[in-house]
Amino acid sequence: MKSAPVNILVVEDAPHVRKRLIALLGTVDGAKVVGESEAVRDAVRSALDGPVDVVLLDLQLTDGNGLDVLAAVKPQRPQIRFIVLSNLATPQHRAAAMAAGADVFLDKSHEFGRVPGILRGWSAAADAVR
Repeated sequence: MKSAPVNILVVEDAPHVRKRLIALLGTVDGAKVVGESEAVRDAVRSALDGPVDVVLLDLQLTDGNGLDVLAAVKPQRPQIRFIVLSNLATPQHRAAAMAAGADVFLDKSHEFGRVPGILRGWSAAADAVR
């Protein structure tokens, strides 16, 4: 049985990291990148207006902070899941992201590769409910 498609918005200010994330998402059955952004304003608009199921979100963006994206989107689209990836992996940053509505917080420097497994787990759980 094929997994349902998962529409993903990649929000990352570093183009090379964005490319790496998109390549990693290509290893996940059903994962479809529906948008990319490096800025808060564009990310919020894309998440609210587009068919987005998951946002991969960096905390440091070109025009602000990923927490601003979470604060703007999560109350209006609570069904969107957020995976925050950051080099700012202090307990304070992790706690702030989780309090703002992140579903998962990963240290970009060494937990990057966990993204496919998390997405597959969510997809399997959704398939089991159907």
